[in-house]
Amino acid sequence: MRIEDISVHLVNAVWRNFIIVKVTSDDGMVGYGEGTLADFERTIEAAVYDYKPFLIGKEIDIPEITQFLFRHFYWRGGPMLMSAISAIEQALWDILGKAARKPVYALLGGKAGSRVRAYANGFISGSATPEEFGAAAARVVKEEHFNAVKFDPFGAAGPRITKEEMKTAISRIEAIRNAIGDSPDILIEAHGRFDSTTAISIASELKRFSPLWFEEPVPEDDIASMAEVKAKSPVTIATGERIVTKYRFQELLAARAADIIQPDVCHMGGIREITQVAAMAEVNYVSVAPHNPNGPVATAATLNALITMPNALILEFWLDAQTVRRDLIKEYFDVRDGYVYPSNKPGLGIEVNEPALERYPYAKLHLEYFGNDYKYHGGSQIKK
Repeated sequence: MRIEDISVHLVNAVWRNFIIVKVTSDDGMVGYGEGTLADFERTIEAAVYDYKPFLIGKEIDIPEITQFLFRHFYWRGGPMLMSAISAIEQALWDILGKAARKPVYALLGGKAGSRVRAYANGFISGSATPEEFGAAAARVVKEEHFNAVKFDPFGAAGPRITKEEMKTAISRIEAIRNAIGDSPDILIEAHGRFDSTTAISIASELKRFSPLWFEEPVPEDDIASMAEVKAKSPVTIATGERIVTKYRFQELLAARAADIIQPDVCHMGGIREITQVAAMAEVNYVSVAPHNPNGPVATAATLNALITMPNALILEFWLDAQTVRRDLIKEYFDVRDGYVYPSNKPGLGIEVNEPALERYPYAKLHLEYFGNDYKYHGGSQIKK
C-alpha cells in the first residue's frame, strides 16, 4: 500500500482545536491520527502539508517514513514538527491495522492486560472555591465512577509561592480529599510552575494527602532540577508530557529524575515511539502514565500503545467537550468503574464520524495556564 492523500481537519473543542490528520492509501483505505497541541494548530497544519509532498506515493512502512521525516530535514524536533509527525504516524498504524483486520495493539505484539486504569481530568477550571473543587471531584467519583482525579490547585503561583497561595492550594486539596474519601487517588498537577526549592517545600506539604503523584513540579526542560526534587521529595514525582523525543526521555531516565513518565502520543513521534520509551522506562523500573488531554483519536492511539506495556500505570481521560468528543467517533470508549477496555476492532479501534470533522469549525483559542487561575480566551477576546 502507498500513501495517496493527506488532509488536516481542525475541530473546535472548548479551549483548543483538535488536530485530526486523515491519510488515504492507494487502495482506498483510510486512517486517522491526532497531533493536538493548544495554541499552534495552524502551525502544525502547515507542517503536515509541508511534509505531504514528500510522502505521496511512499510505501506505508512506518519506521522508514518516521525516520525520513525526523532525519532528512535540516531543522527537526520540537513540539510543532513532532506533533505533525505523530499524527501522520498514528494514521499509518490505523491503515495497517485495518488492512490486517487486527487492532493496532495486536500488531505491536498483543495486550499486557485486559484493561487500563484511568483518571479523570478536565472536571473543574477557573477561579473555583475549595467547595467547588470538592463538589466537582465528588461528582466524578460518585456519578462517573472514576477512582482517581487530577487537578491543579495552585492558581497563578510560581516560580515561588506565597503563604496565601499555599493556603488556598491546600484548602482545595483538602476539600477534594474530604469530598471523595481516602480510597480514590488524587493526582496533583503543577504545570512546571516552581523552582526546585519551592517544589520540595510543596511536596512536603502534600505528603499528608497521600497523592498518587506530584506532577511537573519544576519546568520540564530542567532535568537537573527535576532530579533534585525527586531525590528530596517525600511523594512520587511524575513528568514528561512536554518531552518530545525518546532521546530526551533517555536523559530523564538516566538522571533518575522521575518515578513515573508521561509521554504524549500526539507529540513524541506517535505510537511506535511511545512504546519504545515505555521499554526504556521498564528497564529502569519506572511506570508509564501517558499525558492525554487530547481528542478521541489520540485517546484510541494511546490506549492501543498503553495496553501493550507491562509497566502501564494509568491513562489520563479528559471530561470536557463531551459533545464534540462523542460526536467525532461513532461508538464511544468502554469506560467502566475507572477502567478503559480496549476495542477488538481493527486499526485504532474507532470509527471516525467524518461529517463531524467539519461540524465544529476552527476558532482561535487560548488557555492561560499561568494567570490568576485558568483563563480562557477565544473569539472576539483575541485580537486578530
